[in-house]
Amino acid sequence: MGTFSFPYRLPNELMEEFGAFTGLHWCGLEMEAPICDAIRAYMKPQPAAQLQQQAVTDTGYQWKQVFLPEGTRLRASFGRTPYFAVVQGSEIRSGEQTLSPSAFANLKGSGNRNAWKAVWLRFPGSEQWILADTCRAQQKTQIARLFGAADPQPAAAVPAAPAKPPARHSAGASGQTVKRSRKGKRRKHGKQHGQHAAARRPSS
Repeated sequence: MGTFSFPYRLPNELMEEFGAFTGLHWCGLEMEAPICDAIRAYMKPQPAAQLQQQAVTDTGYQWKQVFLPEGTRLRASFGRTPYFAVVQGSEIRSGEQTLSPSAFANLKGSGNRNAWKAVWLRFPGSEQWILADTCRAQQKTQIARLFGAADPQPAAAVPAAPAKPPARHSAGASGQTVKRSRKGKRRKHGKQHGQHAAARRPSS
């Protein structure tokens, strides 16, 4: 295979990053082979099998609100010693055992641990371990937002008219009523007294 000699201008930062990635000195002749491999890998299409593995799969384990796709790893620990399980198909497998999340969390120990608080999850394609309870809280928030956006907003309630206070009689009117009542009683009493006096007088 012939060699074509022609100068190409490449940024120093790019070559330094490539050298750090390959572990070779970025300005040495030993970088020629990795550069050629990188160009071939860029031109070569990715196999369909690898694309299929990277695609989102519907196979997995449904743990209440949290879906664990196939390949999800589970981790728990007892006595500072971690132990692991993996989602295979629609099951959680730890060695030869098929377990529920609660059974996995209590595989070792006294058997009264909350799986949401004891199990850590690492989803396919991620290097980050996340507490199962954190995943559940995030999923609940997303579900609430989804259904909250779909529900229509309730109409604003019309405020009720304030009740009218009971009518109050003024002190002056009440006083006049009492005085009139007393005057009426006095007149009636005086009239009755006059009638009795007339009845006791002897006739001439």
